[in-house]
Amino acid sequence: MKRREFLRKLGVGTLTALGMPYIAMAQAKPVKLAALLPLTGPFAFAGNAGREGFVDGVDYVNEVLGGVGGRRLELIVEDTGYDVAKGTAAFNRVVSRERPDELLFVYGDSTGLSKALAPEIARMGLPYSATSFANELADPKTYPTIFVFGPTYNDMMEALLRQIRLQKGRAKIALVYSNTEFGRDPIPYAKERAKALGMEVVHEEVTPPAFTDATPVVLNLRRANPDFVILQGYALSVEPLILRAAREQGLQAQFMGTYYSADLALIQRAGPAAEGFTVTYHNAYWYDTLVPAVDEMRKFRQRKGRDTSYRPTYYMGSLAVVLAIAEAMRRAAGAGKLTRSGVVEYLEKLGDYNGLGLQRSYQFVNHRLPYTKLYRASVKDGRFNAITDWIKLA
Repeated sequence: MKRREFLRKLGVGTLTALGMPYIAMAQAKPVKLAALLPLTGPFAFAGNAGREGFVDGVDYVNEVLGGVGGRRLELIVEDTGYDVAKGTAAFNRVVSRERPDELLFVYGDSTGLSKALAPEIARMGLPYSATSFANELADPKTYPTIFVFGPTYNDMMEALLRQIRLQKGRAKIALVYSNTEFGRDPIPYAKERAKALGMEVVHEEVTPPAFTDATPVVLNLRRANPDFVILQGYALSVEPLILRAAREQGLQAQFMGTYYSADLALIQRAGPAAEGFTVTYHNAYWYDTLVPAVDEMRKFRQRKGRDTSYRPTYYMGSLAVVLAIAEAMRRAAGAGKLTRSGVVEYLEKLGDYNGLGLQRSYQFVNHRLPYTKLYRASVKDGRFNAITDWIKLA
């Protein structure tokens, strides 16, 4: 009874909490979720951590929550190498192979891939999300089946710029970003907003998504002498290099980043140079033990014989996505609408659910979740500490 009561309080129905017999689940057609992830390439660290989050989430749905309306949730994983052509080929393989009444969600790996697939996804009526938080994708009029499970990159920039304004009203800002769709996405907005807020963008630096020597970047930053530097379009591929080089060269600017820079690996790799690095982040950290989902997944992994040490933010983000998708699927199944259109309908109605504390809520606004917090790196504590409560960006 304690177990049922716990799950009921977290938003899981009593019958679902009891689970369905495994034999019945095995006999029913599966419900399939495909994840196209960068398991190789410059962002493989994030992709493999994300895959682990999907695996745990799907296993939890099947073994603890009883699947989806008596059907087993099945995960399909394809490697994209963070390459649009390879990702597109993987998508085409999956959708041509799987039945439309079974494949009810696809999750992609990047802004570039998502933009390339968006017209076809809309044509197929296929529910979709991605690692991307691109502003263009959060447009239900154009892409009615695409969901952004967090704030857009524009939203993240807005949160950072508001914080800069609090610290120094007429600040000088530098923007350092990768020459990818991921990197470029929020830059026009950031420049426009900075100007509107009375700030000056004194330097822009465009780089590859990964490199081994940050000295030229930091030399250019020293010449521009900004008060704040915002890094965008990396997933720990270069941020530690830039921070260490900046410290070595005596650059006094405060560094900031968005969601994909918000992992403890940044502190571990950059060392003392990470002190004060400020990020936007909208999920729980693995060390947030008061969050029900963290406590639940620690116990679940322990029962499965899996490592319970720190799980990266990319794991937490994937876990938050798969639990929300499965919840929408369960609600659609309960209404007799476990179809692609039914999943979209119930994702749009998911505002009373928070993924066991992994999100503020799943109340979508223009198919995005416009909520984040700001965190600041503490080398002494070995973690990112929250410096704001939830910031609502819409």
